[in-house]
Amino acid sequence: MKKIILAFALIVILAFPAWGADLKKVGLTTDAAITAGPGYLKGLIIHTDGTNSVTFAIHDSATGVAGPLLFSSLIVTTSAANRVTTLSFDGKECPYTRGLYINITTSGTVTYDVYFESR
Repeated sequence: MKKIILAFALIVILAFPAWGADLKKVGLTTDAAITAGPGYLKGLIIHTDGTNSVTFAIHDSATGVAGPLLFSSLIVTTSAANRVTTLSFDGKECPYTRGLYINITTSGTVTYDVYFESR
């Protein structure tokens, strides 16, 4: 099962060649300040524990949750068969002006990768 999930994640990453030129932060496991200054959120790849859902709140802020949300909180449901979720803004704009700060809430474990473009 792990091989299938890893193969799927690799296919998803290769299917978005525009992400290769963008900036990224990979392997994050907690709340994080991603970048400061203006830019575009390009996408997220979320790896869950297969049991616990995860809520992502993505703020237009370089330092914390004080900035406005870029969009409504994202709730990622999960199961043993569906542990990877991909969110792509490829071809669409998701601009931020102050920076990106991601606040996650889960009772389990999560690893996530953030793809973005700074201006």
